[in-house]
Amino acid sequence: MKIMIPASRAGAAGPQDRADGWTSIDEAVHQTLESIQRRFYGAPPPAAHAEGRVNFHRDRRMLLHALTWPAVWLERRALTCSPARYHSLLADRLEAVATHGDPARYHGYFPAYLLKCLQDWFHHHGDELDAELKHVRNALGQVLASVRFAERVQRDARNIDLLAATHRLLHARRANRVTGDDRQRSLF
Repeated sequence: MKIMIPASRAGAAGPQDRADGWTSIDEAVHQTLESIQRRFYGAPPPAAHAEGRVNFHRDRRMLLHALTWPAVWLERRALTCSPARYHSLLADRLEAVATHGDPARYHGYFPAYLLKCLQDWFHHHGDELDAELKHVRNALGQVLASVRFAERVQRDARNIDLLAATHRLLHARRANRVTGDDRQRSLF
């Protein structure tokens, strides 16, 4: 699945952004997925053994769901952060799972374990993150940045919106059931 940003809504990182160390959302997501595949599914992508590759591709949609869940959390609290900060939040959590995680618990289905770890961390440390992202220093930085770099600040806000929208699309929804005609009897 490729995360695409329409050109009319501010595109991927440009050459100057790449020189400054910025990457597009799509590149960041693919880097994170490759990191997860190497760490938790056994082998690097080109030389992956059959079982690890099959499991990774089976789990990819739910992994994207887990990786975009923090964007919904941020969006619900009206918080924004740069793609680099978002990526560092995920990288820190993945490092913690790799270091302290229990393989016996996540070998069954790693995406569910990752999602639970992210939700637990945001539940326990969400107030600290909220205070950090709403701190006057960040607000002042965003105001100053908006004066000089309005496009970049708007792109950061759209990145969170895009990740949250992606999360909603990936979220499995039950089909809306059509209620039957009351005049017709049911067999059950």
